[in-house]
Amino acid sequence: MNNEKVSVIIPAFNAADTLTETVVSAVNGTHKHLEILIIDDFSTDATAQIAVQLAEQDSRIQYFRNSEYFGFSKSINLLIHRATGKYVAFLDSDDTWEPNKLEVCLKMLEDNPEVKAVAHALRYLDKHGNKLGYIATYPTTKAEMQAIKETGESPWVFPSSVVVDRSILLQEGGFAEDWQVGEDTELFTKIAQKHGLLAAKTPLGNYRIRGNSLTDKHWLKKRIAADCVKENQLRRLRGEKELSLNEYEQVCFNNLPQLKKFNKFRELLALHYMRKLGQSWLNREVLPTLIYGIASTVLSPKGAVNKWKWMKTHDPLGDLNAEDTSDSVELISQQSSQIGGIS
Repeated sequence: MNNEKVSVIIPAFNAADTLTETVVSAVNGTHKHLEILIIDDFSTDATAQIAVQLAEQDSRIQYFRNSEYFGFSKSINLLIHRATGKYVAFLDSDDTWEPNKLEVCLKMLEDNPEVKAVAHALRYLDKHGNKLGYIATYPTTKAEMQAIKETGESPWVFPSSVVVDRSILLQEGGFAEDWQVGEDTELFTKIAQKHGLLAAKTPLGNYRIRGNSLTDKHWLKKRIAADCVKENQLRRLRGEKELSLNEYEQVCFNNLPQLKKFNKFRELLALHYMRKLGQSWLNREVLPTLIYGIASTVLSPKGAVNKWKWMKTHDPLGDLNAEDTSDSVELISQQSSQIGGIS
């Protein structure tokens, strides 16, 4: 399996401050048979210059630049078709990998031939680049994987942790280009349900906490998209026609009676504030933590209690080990209030 080629796809938009660290973490890994495909989505900073320099230093690195802003899905889909590896690994331009990430993931695929995608736990990177906390993942056992296939449960994985058979990506059509946010949730959930996805508990990568992501800018659409994914999982199990994101938004949100729509908005806003609360806490930002904590408590007291429990296990001044995560399954049940990832 160590001879299998992996295509590492790195989407970049105004990523000049983190791109080098991200690429180096992949290049310096123990698995050397790879190609790194950087797609610059019409950045306006120094991303292009940095990417060109990186490509000049290592023949395995290729750089592509869109002629205009295409967006996440279309950019990545272009590189999925250009990729030549048997497997594709995704790596966001502000995240990093541990050296043995690909080695472990390829071993998991080799040991579990019925599984077409694997992932793993992560650590957080705060705004200073410090590794802290632990991001649990799901499913980590074949029983949990089967539950996703049979009951429509959702996986809990981040894009930068996923390695998938390229043929499956082509078969499923890649990322949905009509989804502004949540397209990773849609694709990885579909793959988990139809083809099998298994995740390692070991944190093999690092997720950077940033406050200017598309999830932050389009938080309401992200939450609606997550609900749409859950609905379509159940529809697939029942053999019913799936809804487009626009159809789901109209039927299950915009057309609700005013009181139900208000309560739904309150619920989704609470989840958004809990996400911001987690970001502020891990970045040691005292005032935003207090503000988002109060707002979350007012909107959803029960959800806020779960979030404070989560924060207690993710002390930004400490550093959890993978062995200290016996409560990870409980945390997974609260995944909608975690930060980032599929929620």
